[in-house]
Amino acid sequence: MSQPEEKKYFPLKKRISHVIEFAFVMLLFGIINLFPFSMLHSVARFFRIILSPLLNSARRRIRGQVSEILGITDEKELKRFVNNNLDHTIRSFFELMQSWKMKNRRFIRKYVTFDEEALAIAEDRSQGVVFAEGHFGNWEIPIPAYASVGLKIYFAAQKLSNPYVDFMVRKIREGYGGGGAIYLKESEKYVPLLRRKEPIGLVADQDAGGEGVFVDFLGKQASTHMGPAVMAYLGKARLVVAFCIFQGKGRYRFYARTLYRFAGKSDFASSREAAQQLTQLWVSEMAKEIRKYPEQYFWVHRRWKTRPPSEGAQG
Repeated sequence: MSQPEEKKYFPLKKRISHVIEFAFVMLLFGIINLFPFSMLHSVARFFRIILSPLLNSARRRIRGQVSEILGITDEKELKRFVNNNLDHTIRSFFELMQSWKMKNRRFIRKYVTFDEEALAIAEDRSQGVVFAEGHFGNWEIPIPAYASVGLKIYFAAQKLSNPYVDFMVRKIREGYGGGGAIYLKESEKYVPLLRRKEPIGLVADQDAGGEGVFVDFLGKQASTHMGPAVMAYLGKARLVVAFCIFQGKGRYRFYARTLYRFAGKSDFASSREAAQQLTQLWVSEMAKEIRKYPEQYFWVHRRWKTRPPSEGAQG
């Protein structure tokens, strides 16, 4: 693997740290790729057990949010939920380490089952598409899955702090056969792509701090990134949610729904109104699916960290 170009200068101590981190990632990458994709859930469970002392902070965060949001208070049920959620989360990262396999169409056919609307969305090239995703199920699979049926999706990417790991992950993702990565700082490229009827995918369910719009998410207001909603409106495109939901033994069901199709500027009174209403629309659809498969959401996120001004600032 060729070395990445470091556009930013790092002090020697930091560069050594990056090399050590990268070496550890490559070691883990090699170990995880010894196992079949279908076994990764069992491998994740094993790692969760042996790393249990290191996961206490994550356990507390998951327990706290699940107790509040889902109302699970029984200690036995909470313990079961937290363990299953950690298994799912660890497996998701292990699947990323094997995601280079997803460029193989036979692999996708074996492990991914499309629902009818997901395929219909791929066939409709009348407008650009914004695919809004969350950290739910497996959020890597939609791009290679759609590439396997001829739809090349550009995807928004956050540059990782370690340039070596960032280079490796970017090359794996570009190998999916999608349209390529666009870093978030290059967001001015999104709308022109959409107006050329190209598709873009964004994972946009993290806490957005003071820059987000507050919408109801699982019964509680959450600051949410406006990107998918605003881009669908300004890009004269469709807004689609897409999730790959784990079915066991490495298999996933690909679920996608069209929630909005741009008809004209009169769809909304302003971009702000579009941001509010369309964000609520796609977040509500994701919440509906999460309630069916709650253990597949990334509960370790501090999703409700930022509170509305009316509630006052909370940690």
